[in-house]
Parts: sequence; structure tokens; C-alpha cells
Amino acid sequence: MHKRFILSAIFSVTVLAGWSMSTLDSLLTILDSEVAKSPFYIAAHQARIDSMRAIKPQSRALQLQIAREYQFFQSDSANAWFLKLLEAEEPYRSQAYIGLVELSSSIGKYGDGLTLISEAPEMHDSLRVNWLEAIWRLHTEAAARTGIPKIREQWLATARVYYDSLLYEMDQLAPHNTSIRLRREMLAATDAHDPKAALPINDTILSRVKEWSHPYAIEAYSRAMLYEQAGKDRKRIEWLTRSAIADVRCGITDNGSSWLVAKECYESGDLERAYHFSEYSLTNASFFNAPTRYIQTFALGHEISGSYEQRLHSYYVRLVFALGALVFALVIVAVVTLYAFRQNKRLHNLNREMQQFNEQQQAVNRQLKAANKVKEQYICRYLEVYNDYIRRLTTMARKAGEKDSSAFMDREMENFYRSFDDTFLSLYGNFVQDFNALLKPEARLTPKPGERMTMEMRIFALILLGIDSSARIAELLCYSPNTISNYRVKIKNNALGNRDDFERQIRSLATRY
Repeated sequence: MHKRFILSAIFSVTVLAGWSMSTLDSLLTILDSEVAKSPFYIAAHQARIDSMRAIKPQSRALQLQIAREYQFFQSDSANAWFLKLLEAEEPYRSQAYIGLVELSSSIGKYGDGLTLISEAPEMHDSLRVNWLEAIWRLHTEAAARTGIPKIREQWLATARVYYDSLLYEMDQLAPHNTSIRLRREMLAATDAHDPKAALPINDTILSRVKEWSHPYAIEAYSRAMLYEQAGKDRKRIEWLTRSAIADVRCGITDNGSSWLVAKECYESGDLERAYHFSEYSLTNASFFNAPTRYIQTFALGHEISGSYEQRLHSYYVRLVFALGALVFALVIVAVVTLYAFRQNKRLHNLNREMQQFNEQQQAVNRQLKAANKVKEQYICRYLEVYNDYIRRLTTMARKAGEKDSSAFMDREMENFYRSFDDTFLSLYGNFVQDFNALLKPEARLTPKPGERMTMEMRIFALILLGIDSSARIAELLCYSPNTISNYRVKIKNNALGNRDDFERQIRSLATRY
């Protein structure tokens, strides 16, 4: 995810610098980045609501504002706050009825919406447009969700009655209210399936709302539907993506755009984006608690997830082959190391047998020194090969989208340290005792249960093998150079003798074995 965020940021800078990429690619890249930051936007939305709820005493206007903040964020909380306002005075009571009917449309509780419509008071003229629009949308949504043709026709017939009433009310207000006039013209052009007439009106409406706000998200979605009517598919996806970006930045969880973008990415073969956008949409649908939205998103998410898992399986198969190659390489290194160890032991025995011959003893000592160097080289090579394969496997796991790549790295490093301890101590069996003998009694180290050496011992074990660069030691042990340097200074400060002579004494231990 972190890597995707960095790439998205780089692409976003490119977009701002001149939109050198195609508009759709640029918008999808921005959406990638914003979805990665969505927990921050949702937390900010919740914090804004919490700050309003903390105000005491709460006025009716503030309670209505809190209900509106919840309306596209958490349906249960929105419902509770709107219900509280049903006991309020006008116009807050009427506005609560409008909000509850709109909420019923969003969460698919159309029966509850009809009950609310039948119980609602007579609406003031200033609220009638919003009230009729809420009722019309409830019937339209219900018609779209039912699978029974006869019932769909009944819903649509009632929706048409309320639609005509809505247009009439808008006609009465249009001469004095520009916003109402634009909405009226937009509805009429959309209903007539005339995107050529509707798009300029949508341009004007968009120019009157703040960019990337929630109203912008709604109008961008409407524009996408106009391009669908016009048969301009790429433009449709661009504006769906703009709508999704606005939803993310506003911390909106009742998303109508992001899952459609996920569907388009899936159908175009962009499986990774499709998976991340569908996961985001499904998480939000669960948080908002709208059964119809969750079911709608889950069906698509399940299909995308299956395809994504197939791709991961393909990567896993490659990973298994790479692991097999690693095991084979380690067996070769182990055999060579064992051979070097046996050769070293044989030379030691030969040295004891020929001690009486000084000239021959010197020759044997030279052979032992050469064998030790070979042994150290094999051990170092073994460490390098093991460490390199761990890094490669981790990189492959990340590319495969493995979420637990860090945990994988940690497990493999634990195996690496254990293997290093066993191999090194099989060659330098008394190293732990000899190492502690060079330290002050109070500074001597004891390995943890289940371990044979501490990290400080491993560092000086590598120094014994001739690796004295902190950067190289850090690379082999997967630590930072500063950490390695700090360990070295700390141990030398606790040396029993001269601290500047400590590492030379460590290297001299190799001659004892």
C-alpha cells in the first residue's frame, strides 16, 4: 500500500504540472492516493460531528445539522437524530421528515418511507420542492430495486405523479430562484434523454458548487449518467472517478461512485485497482449500514476478489519455485561448509602429529591459516546467499500483494539468525565464553532462552570472520549502520582491557580453534 501511495503522489504531481498523462489515468491515480488516505478523511468527518455534539445546550438547528452530517456517513445515527427532531417545532419537524424519507431511499427501507409520507404534516411552501423530490426519488429507487415487473410499474406510475407535482412546484419558484430553475431544467432534460441540452445546465450547476465537496460529488455523478446517455463511455468513467474522489475527500461512506469505478477497472483488466476500490466500497457500505448498498457492492467484490486470488495463487506458485531454488542453494553451501570444516579438522590432526618437525610444522600452520580463510569465506558467502534470498523472497511477496510481507521477513530473519548461530558455533564452539571473558564481569551477556547468541555476539562474530565494516554488518544482519556502530561502541566501552585493542583480540580468537 505504501508503495502504491508513493507512486500515486508522483503521478499526482505530474497531473498538476501539466496533465501529461490522459485525464482518466490521472484521475484514477489520484483516486488511488485518496483511497489510501480514506481512514484520515473518515476520522476527520467523525471529529467534526463529535465537536458539534459536544456543544451544550444543543439548538434545534444544530441537531438538524448533526443529522445531516450523519445522513451520508452512518445511517443508524442519522435515523436516531432525525427521529429526535420529529418532536420539534416547525420547520425542523418537517425537515426531519424529509431527511428520513431520503434516508429510507438510501438504505432501501421503502416501506418505512411510505409510512413516513403518510404521517408527515403539510409542508410549508419553502420545503415542498425538497419534500416532493424526496418522495419521487423514494419511488424511483424502489422501482429500480424490485425484480417484479408489475410492482415496478406501480412504483414508476406513482413516481411519475410526484414528478409532475415536483415540476409544477419548481415552475412556481423558478422565476425567483435560480437554483430551482436550474434543477427544473436539468430534470426535464434528463427525463427527455437529451444529454446535449442537459450538459450545459450541468456545467452551470457545477460552477456554483465548491469543487470536491459533497454537492460536487452528486453533480459529477449526474454528469456521468448524462455521458452514459450520450454514449461517451470514457467521459462517463472520468466523471464517476471525480465523484468518487470527492466522496473520499469528504469522508462520505454512502458511496455510489467508487464501486462503479471498481467495476470499470475490473472489466478493463486493471485487477489490482478493482480489488482495492471494491474493498474500500464494501468497507464503507458496512460502516454506513445500508443493506441494499452492501449487497450491491458485495456481489461485485466477491467476483473481483476471486479473480484477484487467482492472480495471487500464480505469484505463490512462482514463490514456491524460488523457495525450492533457495533450499537447493543452501544445501550446496552447507555441503561446502561441512567439507571445509572436515578439511580444517584433518589439518589440525596433521599438525599435532608433526610437531617435532619445525620446518614441517610451519608448513602445516600455513595450510591451517589458508584453510581458516577458506572457512571464513564460505561462512561469509553462506550468509550473503541466505540474506540475499530472504530479501528476494520478501520483494516477491510484496509484488504479489502479500499483506504480511513484513511478518514474512521477520520469520525468515529469525530462521537466519538461528542458522547463523548454529553454523558459527559449530565451528567456534567456545566463542560465547571467550567473548564474555574479554568483558567486565558486570557487562557480560547471556543469550535469551531459545537463542545461542545475542545480537552483540553476532556482530563481533562477523568481525572475527574479517567483516569489520558497520555498513556491511548492518546489511547482513538487517540492521541500520548507526545501530551496529552503537553496539560496537557500547561493547568496547565495557572491555576488560584496552578498548582500542578489543576488536584485535576478537579477531585473534580465530587462531584458537
